[in-house]
Amino acid sequence: MKKEEKQILIFGLSGEDLGLDISCVREVLKPQRIHPLQNAPDFIEGVISLRGHIIVALDLRKKFNIESSADRPQMRIIICTVKSFIVGLVVDSVSEVVSLSEDNIMLSPQTASLRFGDNYVAGIVRLGERVITLLDLEKILTAETLEKLSEMRK
Repeated sequence: MKKEEKQILIFGLSGEDLGLDISCVREVLKPQRIHPLQNAPDFIEGVISLRGHIIVALDLRKKFNIESSADRPQMRIIICTVKSFIVGLVVDSVSEVVSLSEDNIMLSPQTASLRFGDNYVAGIVRLGERVITLLDLEKILTAETLEKLSEMRK
């Protein structure tokens, strides 16, 4: 029996290739004005307006305590659905969508878990010479974070 194929959106963050299951991705946006929010957690950059909707933008560099870089010419905002929320993930770049068998996804070794936190890593994929860390968006956006986002929507 053939294993199910998954599509993964590959994006860059601080020189590393990361991936998200495409099923949660709605679209990828070019940089746009992000309006800051007061009293928001530090990894929340602010909000963007997208076709009449206000969407919270999270900077993954800040979420993972990676030093921010002013020079991000390929920066993109990945619009994702997580539970009942639509959020924007600010990343350094977006490169491609790849299809792969679930057999290709290995459990995460500790080295990837050390960088991004054990709870956030869904697995590791090897594509040729590249090693891609798959992130679990539902674990990145914890219940506490979603509760804060819910309060901000009011």
